[in-house]
Amino acid sequence: MTDSIEYNGFVITPAPKQRREPPGWTLEVHITPAGRVLGKRRCRTGNTYDTEEEAIAHCFELGRRIVDNKVHPRSKGEA
Repeated sequence: MTDSIEYNGFVITPAPKQRREPPGWTLEVHITPAGRVLGKRRCRTGNTYDTEEEAIAHCFELGRRIVDNKVHPRSKGEA
């Protein structure tokens, strides 16, 4: 797994996944309050990127936008 960054009191850890169909890398980011083990949020998107490095960069951007409350990912079970 790629290195994490600390941002505004949260640790953002990218965890992109490689897909076969369509080929590419999808975004998954883990966001945890800094200094804690519990309370991790796992957020994913269906966007695909050609390389893992590109997906990682977008994971960090997605994580920062979530922490800044600019993106509101749905929780599991929401319609």
